[in-house]
Amino acid sequence: MRLVDLLDLKDVGDGRYVAAPLDRSSGGRVFGGQLLAQALAAAGRTVPDERPPHSLHGHFLHPGDPDEPLEYAVETLREGRSQTVRQVLGTQGTNEVIALTAAFAGGGSPSGPVLEHQNTPSPFTAFDTVEPLPDTLERTDGRLDDWFARRIRPKPVELRFVDHPARDLVFRGEKPPRVQRILMRIKDRLPDSPVTHACGLTYFSDLFLLSSALYPHQASVSDHAMLVASLDHTIWFHGPVRADEWLLYVLESDWAGQGRGLCQGKLFDAAGRLVATVMQEGLIKPVRKT
Repeated sequence: MRLVDLLDLKDVGDGRYVAAPLDRSSGGRVFGGQLLAQALAAAGRTVPDERPPHSLHGHFLHPGDPDEPLEYAVETLREGRSQTVRQVLGTQGTNEVIALTAAFAGGGSPSGPVLEHQNTPSPFTAFDTVEPLPDTLERTDGRLDDWFARRIRPKPVELRFVDHPARDLVFRGEKPPRVQRILMRIKDRLPDSPVTHACGLTYFSDLFLLSSALYPHQASVSDHAMLVASLDHTIWFHGPVRADEWLLYVLESDWAGQGRGLCQGKLFDAAGRLVATVMQEGLIKPVRKT
């Protein structure tokens, strides 16, 4: 499966776009990153190419059925001189699956002076020193390799772990570190479209993020003793990015309580530039034993 196939939406008129069911690697529900990326792609179809996305805010409303097509309806909220805002509702039959708001801004260099700073330095830039995933999996519990075979390998994403996989430490009964560092990129070369690359980053930004709220409790999203679901997802794009080149994803969770966990991700390129910031809140509740 290729990302460009997931983003190949059929225009059925009146601002509506249909996506065929392709990704069944997340079991009985549609992968949240697919919903976000397709909704952003639908919004991007209605915006001029010279206006790349600078933020998105998505709410997961109902689990998507991976065997049914998805329809995305795009509504214009703002059409300004410097900013365009779209609202997208993704549905399957009578079920509203995802609601997303995406903002697009004029690309290119600003005409006047701008203020710039990046307070958070990249914690790692030696991307070429990180071992390939198969080498890492050889040193892990067999359950991790099985999970990757079912849930990750079918996706159009390539990844490498800067640190030992936190999920493997959970399997071994050990407490993982608070911060995860993972290299990610889209497997196939993508066309030179800012929206396509933003969609690629959006797709894999949903991987491992909610797990960061579970690892402090030595649990994982595949733990049958936990009820886990993403509730919302926000991304701020800080500048041009290529999602088919390695990006460092730094993941952590500063808070969990009241049955929810709040997670943060920062994405850096090989030059150490912060290219995106991600936030997600999810449902994380122990299952009551009856």
